[in-house]
Amino acid sequence: MPLFKFLSSLFPRGLAGYSLQYSIGLIYLALHLTLTWGGIPVASARPLLAQVEDSPLDSEPSNSESVDLSPEIIEGSPVLQRWLEEVPNVLEEIRNDPSFRTRVRVGYAQVTSSDDDGSGVNVGVEDLFIGDTGLTLSGDYFAGSGGYSGGGAQLRYYVLPLGGYFNLAPVVGYRQIEGESYSTSGVELGGRAMLVLSRTGGADLSLGYSVVGVGGDQTVGLGTLAVGYAITPQFRLSTDIRRHDAEGDNDTRFGIAIEWMPRL
Repeated sequence: MPLFKFLSSLFPRGLAGYSLQYSIGLIYLALHLTLTWGGIPVASARPLLAQVEDSPLDSEPSNSESVDLSPEIIEGSPVLQRWLEEVPNVLEEIRNDPSFRTRVRVGYAQVTSSDDDGSGVNVGVEDLFIGDTGLTLSGDYFAGSGGYSGGGAQLRYYVLPLGGYFNLAPVVGYRQIEGESYSTSGVELGGRAMLVLSRTGGADLSLGYSVVGVGGDQTVGLGTLAVGYAITPQFRLSTDIRRHDAEGDNDTRFGIAIEWMPRL
């Protein structure tokens, strides 16, 4: 079949973005119209067109042949092997691959209030992913002077695709807080919004509010604004402002920390 071989040599992998079978079909249509408009009876050209019609259009080259790579290169690349077996849904993976990462934090914080000031050390873990879901575990502890201390753990469930630049999460957990003139502990309920400025931990901003001691004798409102910016692929600087609103008293905590982003 010399005609088919000639066309195949011109388009060994089909037209850009189309399969070989579809590409040859387009060529067949163009040839058919050319013969008709040129005054050549189609009947007299049928032996020529039959070479295209009877061609083995379904005999696509195998994946390993289509990429034109040596077997050694293919064997040494798990990613390439995966793509040759089945082309992944890249868009779906981007949507579900988290745009933010787990962070381990240690830092310093200064507390100001209407009664007295204090300072101390703050440590914590942010957004430890539980499986391939939007559920994360977070925890922190602050030990400071002036009677200020506290810590707790939170479960957050991000309801939007993890690969997006914006997300929302309801928060449930347990927390203990001590201030100059108040002390409470108990269930923590609230919500959190995350704005990703640069993916995979490059930069992000989060805003959260929760109530501690739900169902108890004393409740404390806890508002948090945090910003983080990566200085290396695995470390970044972060700062946060926390506002504690208790009955008859309130205080504000300003913190700065270094965060490590482990590869999990």
